[in-house]
Amino acid sequence: MSKKFTLNSLGYSVELGKYAQQAAGAAWLQQGGTIVLATVVQSEAKDFPGFLPLTVDYREEFSAAGKIPGGYFKREGKWTDKEILTARLIDRAIRPLFPERYFNQVQIYILLLSYDGKHSPAPLASLATSIALSTSPVPFMGPIGTVEIARINGKFKVNPLHEERLQSDIKFLISGTKEGINMVEGAANQLSEKDLIEALFLGHEVIKEQVAWQEEIVKDLSVKKDAIELPFDWDAWQKRAADYLTEERVRSLCKKDKKERSEAMAALKEGFLQEYKAIIEEKEIPDNFIEYVLEQELKPKATDLIFADGKRIDGRSFTQVREISTSVGLLPDVHGSSLFQRGSTQALTSATLGSAQDEPRTELLIDEDSNKPFMLHYNFPPFSVGEVRPMRGPGRREVGHGNLAETALLPVLPDKNDFPYTIRILTDILSSDGSSSMATVCGSTMALMDAGVPISSMVSGVAMGLLMSSKGRFQVLTDLTGFEDAYGLMDFKVAGTKDGITAIQMDIKYRGGFPREVFEQALEQARQGRLHILDELQKVMKEPRPELSPLVPKIISIQINPDKIGAVIGGGGKVIKEIIDKTKTTIDIDESGRVNIFGGPEADIEKAINWVKVIAGQITAGEFFNGTVARIADFGIFVDLVPGQAGLLHISAIPKDKQRTIAKDYPIGSTLRVKVLDYDPETGRIRLGLADTEKKEHKK
Repeated sequence: MSKKFTLNSLGYSVELGKYAQQAAGAAWLQQGGTIVLATVVQSEAKDFPGFLPLTVDYREEFSAAGKIPGGYFKREGKWTDKEILTARLIDRAIRPLFPERYFNQVQIYILLLSYDGKHSPAPLASLATSIALSTSPVPFMGPIGTVEIARINGKFKVNPLHEERLQSDIKFLISGTKEGINMVEGAANQLSEKDLIEALFLGHEVIKEQVAWQEEIVKDLSVKKDAIELPFDWDAWQKRAADYLTEERVRSLCKKDKKERSEAMAALKEGFLQEYKAIIEEKEIPDNFIEYVLEQELKPKATDLIFADGKRIDGRSFTQVREISTSVGLLPDVHGSSLFQRGSTQALTSATLGSAQDEPRTELLIDEDSNKPFMLHYNFPPFSVGEVRPMRGPGRREVGHGNLAETALLPVLPDKNDFPYTIRILTDILSSDGSSSMATVCGSTMALMDAGVPISSMVSGVAMGLLMSSKGRFQVLTDLTGFEDAYGLMDFKVAGTKDGITAIQMDIKYRGGFPREVFEQALEQARQGRLHILDELQKVMKEPRPELSPLVPKIISIQINPDKIGAVIGGGGKVIKEIIDKTKTTIDIDESGRVNIFGGPEADIEKAINWVKVIAGQITAGEFFNGTVARIADFGIFVDLVPGQAGLLHISAIPKDKQRTIAKDYPIGSTLRVKVLDYDPETGRIRLGLADTEKKEHKK
């Protein structure tokens, strides 16, 4: 049976039961002309997985905007970064809202079916997912709401239209339950902590309205949820784990070094398995179930121990940042490089500068209109955490962490009109113990400055965590380790300059919401931590090098009349291809007539500049050219300033003793240094004279 529900105040309408009827849950959600279909399917896991096997996929079909995909096959290919990032946002918002003892396989697939160019599909996809889950038998403990926040002319706006998003200096996606916010991701141009709090809780007011609407839908449909069936006696094993985890055993994990801590954890698990080996073998209980229950019981016990001691597992205070070391220029043939280390997390970063032809050219359904050709790629090889696993290219984690670091740095990069290079940052995580994305931000700042890129301000980042004691007390942690990330309630990454926030990402592992003062404390500690890290970075470099690395190819920019662009390019690109081939340069021309000429040590940039200027008719009296003798006439010599464009060196400008032997002294094809005496743009005639060097040579 199909039903339609509307939320007129926010412009939503959803149809249930009409589409994707074989799915456990499906929501056809529309706002304006933008339509998404979210589907949910579950199946019982054959073996105990030890985690919630949840998969979220989001797909933007080009037909949604009346487009046909490019490329040979003319169909959507592998997931784009935008699709992966949107899927991650949804996953992070809903994952904490499944029961602790629920391990069915859940697959969520969201399709963007229609896009009106106004209403953003990402928050709509998240909301549709919540509706599909909430109206399905899956024991989802939502609903959630999701909104987008922008700031236009100094005022925050919830769910802006696309044109408004492009004008905004902040872009946040916020998800949450009626109790509080549980996921944030976004970018800002050095936003203050106070303004961020205002934006978050303004968004939460609309989220509560979305949640209330969904609760009415669930009530109207009388939705029944599946009971959770466990294959093992969970309660009995939970009690065994609680009895086993004495204070002494929990305290054995209190090690400063990650490797020692990992060894202590392995010993703790092995001891538990050995203590109950007979029961485990008799009932054929898998080890990963035993270890999972043990870890679930360890979390509150480790947390209470931290509260009791007033210090963390690795001995730090709650606000202390791990020891930092930084070096730059360690890769001799790279444009810029750095090694940033914080505790056991180590990031090796390189910065490479290229031409506009190196800009990423991914075909996107929705144009984000960035004026900064920049890409940041993040790699997380298995050796960084001492593991063996197959390498299959960048995964979702790599895409997400790379995007977060890229977002953090964008506001401080120079505009491409002032700095016409394409910039690529590559970070390889060599060792990881938490907060590798923020290490990437710090390392990237140093690599950019080492290359001489004129960034406007230094950027650093820090990950914040949160613990809650058994008595309900909260404690914010600065500079999260991997252990604290796994055992805490929150992972809140904050990056920015000394003046404000440029990027944030927050996930929580807690169904309820956090009070406003927790966010305020976390952001204040993050600000202090960020400034501390900036101070450490400035001990190595305080500002970009005054000049670009000598390894960086040069770029010269000139402006030509836009009407002459066609002449410079030539039919089928013939002219510009010849210039590039003969001068060993790379040339980019935009629609405004701005020409960027890019070349390494082997390139003849001066020749390329002169060639373009001559074709564009930008010849000025007094300019010098290394021309080529093209033709000899009774009245003088025709000299090609560039191929196909000649000027006349009148016989009167040639020394008298050479006027009778022109063919001998100035053979066709020889190089001749000449000076422009006059240029007539109407007729294209160019009058030339000999350069001073040629005259001096004659006198000798």
